[in-house]
Parts: sequence; C-alpha cells; structure tokens
Amino acid sequence: MDDASRLELAEKLDSELDEFIEQKIAECQVKKADEPEKPEQTLDELIEELKQHPAFMTEIDATKPLHPALEGLQALKYESDSNDDNALSFKEDGNKNFERGKYRWAIDNYTEGIKCRPVDRLLNAVLYTNRAAANYRIGNFRSSMNDCVIARKFKNDHLKAIVRGAMCSVELKQYADALKWCDEVLAVTPTDKKIIELRSKADKLLREQERDKRREMAKHRKTTAEEEKLVNAIQERGITLAGLSTHAPASNSQLLVLQSIESNHPSGAKVTLSDDGSLQWPVMFLYPEYAESDFINAFNENSTFADHLSLMFGAELPPWDVEHKYLPDRLKLYYENKDAEHLYEVKQTSTLLSTLKKKRYVVYGGTPCFILLVTDSPFAKHFLARYQR
Repeated sequence: MDDASRLELAEKLDSELDEFIEQKIAECQVKKADEPEKPEQTLDELIEELKQHPAFMTEIDATKPLHPALEGLQALKYESDSNDDNALSFKEDGNKNFERGKYRWAIDNYTEGIKCRPVDRLLNAVLYTNRAAANYRIGNFRSSMNDCVIARKFKNDHLKAIVRGAMCSVELKQYADALKWCDEVLAVTPTDKKIIELRSKADKLLREQERDKRREMAKHRKTTAEEEKLVNAIQERGITLAGLSTHAPASNSQLLVLQSIESNHPSGAKVTLSDDGSLQWPVMFLYPEYAESDFINAFNENSTFADHLSLMFGAELPPWDVEHKYLPDRLKLYYENKDAEHLYEVKQTSTLLSTLKKKRYVVYGGTPCFILLVTDSPFAKHFLARYQR
C-alpha cells in the first residue's frame, strides 16, 4: 500500500467516524413523531456500542468477519515498507494476547513477526524470547528451549532468554545444563532470588538423577551377570532350544539364548538359575483326551516326573476326570519331536534334566511340554496310532 492509498484510507476513516458521532448525537436529540417513545440509551450502552466501532476497538473477535474499516486499519498496521515496523506490530499484538492469557494466539503473533525477517538483532531476540515464554506457559518446553537458543544467537547476553532457558532445562530434566544457564544469570545478577532457588532445585535434582542412574547401572550389571550365568548353565547341559544350537560359544549366542527362553505364558514364568546352581523350568502338561492342561511355574531339573504326578493326581483327582482313571500308576508321559513328527515315551522315574538333555528333545518357547495319556485306554491307542502312520 503506497502513501497515497494510506492517506485516502485515513481520510475515509475520519469521515466515517464523524458521521457515526453525528448520527448518535442526532438520535439523542430527534425523535420521530409517528414512532413510540424509546427509552433513552444509558451511558454504559453508548460506550458498549462505541466499542464496536473500529476506531475504538481494543480486542478483535477472531471468529467473526472483520469490519471493512478494521481491515483497512490492519492493512495500515502490517503493510509498512519496513520489516522491523511490521515485526514490531506483531510483537505488540503478541504481548497483548500474552497478557490476556491467550498464549497460542501470542505464539502466532510472534511467529508472524519472525517471518517478517526484521533487521534489528535485538528485536529478533525479543520475538524468539517472547515466543519461548508463550510456549513455556502451555507446556511446550522443547520448543521454548529451542527459541531461547535461537534468541541468544541474535543477542548472546539477552537475560530473559537465559532465564527462560534455565527454566526449560529443569522441566526437560537437563539439570546439568540448567546449572550452566543459572550461573550465567547469576554472573550478571548474583542476588536474583528466583534464580538462586532454581539453581538449588536443579542441583538437588541433578544429584538425585545421578544417584538413580548409578543404581540403574548397578542393577543392569547384576542382571547381565545373572543372565550370563543362566545361559552358561543351559549351554553346559547341552539343552536344545528351538531354532538355536546351544553348543555355540556363549559370547556369540547369549542374546539369542535369552530370546529363545522367553515364555509366552500369561504368568510370565521362565527358566531361572537357583542359588544351588540348578535350573527351575516352567513346564506344561497336556491332556489331549479332555483338551486340558496343567502349568508348573518352577519344575526343578533334578526332580522326577513321579514327584509331581503323585502330588497332582494323588490325594485329589481333577474335576474333568469324570471316570477317575488319571491315577499316577496308570499314566504314561510322552514328548513330541515336531521335526520328526514322532512321540517319545518318558519314564516317570526320569528327572526333567535327563529328559531335556536328550538329543531329540527341543524346548519351544522356553517351556518344556509333555503329553499325558492313560495306559491302554481307547483314546491313548487312537492318539498314538496317529504318530505311527
């Protein structure tokens, strides 16, 4: 917009304002005879009506279309030939919105000011610092910190940017950085109570953070050592895990072994190494005749199957065994080799370890699994025949 256009718009606004005032005066002095008498307009009502005129507006409703005259004022305000003047206008609007608590609007104002690319380095620093303050108020701490850093590129000693950077560092849990930002402020204003308190808070939180980190590292080292012992114990026994040969050096396969022994059972139970050096395995017993199963969280590798079966079927029979035929001395155990599609019988007097060490046995999903059938029952004969074809 050139100077002539601005002059023309200003004259038009002056003329409209004069007409508006004259109209209000005439309305107060003249009443039409054929119209019923209207109550006089109060002073408050008159002031409220005047506020709607562009010349007296102090706040704009962004949800409503702008009055043509107000659009002209906006054009005058933001279409200066000076980038700095335009940026300054946006900054002032941003400050007003900030004071009213409209932080997102303020962010938009400051952003538009930045887009004007002002030449004044201090103005740039202020725009970024003010936007950092608005971002901080709505919890955008990372964006706020970024603006503080950029603001200091325009003016390295801009105190407000340094203060805001210190505050953001604390919120972002970057306590070591917060101390540095605070020290820069205190070098200029050593008695600033708020910064002294902020620095004290950051120092305390940093020490707590470092303590927690040391504890976490110690816990990680302990867990790693325990995992290494567990992997070594499995490999030393020559137990075969699905998709993995445990004869490989532990240094090359430890992670793969750990992944192979992860249990998918809802209980989360998995193989562990006891203090006495024995392995405790989660074990699954399947009863295909009734589509039932039992899950043992910790089956010691040195225990026999008879030890567990006597407890499971000794004193009290399971409710699904309606014929009361699942008695310890009538049960036979089998494990399945999926590759060979073959069942292998396991003696009840065998230990879990002796069975897991068999070359044909493969542990799937970190959980040894066994099938139980009643000796010479019709179902057992039919079930075993499927594997003999």
